[in-house]
Amino acid sequence: MQLQGRKVYAGKASGPVAKSTIPLSFLGEIDPLTGRVDNASSELNGRTLGGAVLAFPEARGSTVGPYVIYGAGKRGVGPVAIVVERADAIVVSAAVIARIPCVEGVDMDLLVDGETVHVDGEKGTVELPGVKESPVVTAFLKREDGKVLLLKRSQKVGSFQGRWAGVSGYLETPQPSEQAFREIEEETGLGRQDVRLERAGPTLFARRGGEVFVVHPFLFRTSRDKVRIDWEHTEYEWVDPAEISRRETVPKLDRAWRSVAPGEAGGETDPPA
Repeated sequence: MQLQGRKVYAGKASGPVAKSTIPLSFLGEIDPLTGRVDNASSELNGRTLGGAVLAFPEARGSTVGPYVIYGAGKRGVGPVAIVVERADAIVVSAAVIARIPCVEGVDMDLLVDGETVHVDGEKGTVELPGVKESPVVTAFLKREDGKVLLLKRSQKVGSFQGRWAGVSGYLETPQPSEQAFREIEEETGLGRQDVRLERAGPTLFARRGGEVFVVHPFLFRTSRDKVRIDWEHTEYEWVDPAEISRRETVPKLDRAWRSVAPGEAGGETDPPA
């Protein structure tokens, strides 16, 4: 699978991911002589970055930091590429000075530490060899009183058993919205006359092992209170949207909700970029 980000600095490189889930400071946390990371709060603490693709959310610290990456690179102990969610002046300067490929706008949740990836800085892409891409739909049903339908997945389904979800299914038609209508009818017994498509959200990504789910989220309105669940679920509840983030759900269900409910309870003021 190939992840599309944004170009920071051109070039191509491959290597194992060295991933930190917290921001890093190049100055003081990376030794330019050895490439060793010294940050007790990071998963990379004590590890060396030589030959690795350094992945982290964003940089912090001094603007002198880029020269640390440059020094490590000159000694052959620095990262061969950088992948970040947000590239500030520190990250950009490090990539330019060290002349290493750099891509921003990549969700860190999709990268696995130690897994080999291919970075193309010119195209702004990160390739995950051997990772399967699975398009799915997630549909939220919202009543007139503002409550949202959650379904509890049964033990008979292939993934995320026992977790709460919206109406969901693999994409089997050219149009994701058409698939959403089909899944609603199969999983709730509500037909097209019972629901109204209100909004489609931006595509989201969620990873499970060697599979990345490409999620197409939708928001539907309904005036119906009762639904008829099928074998895929054991129970259902109409809940306040704020409850979604407090439940044990399928990955990123709260983010999917926020993407289709800007300005509403439990949603974002604006749709995510």
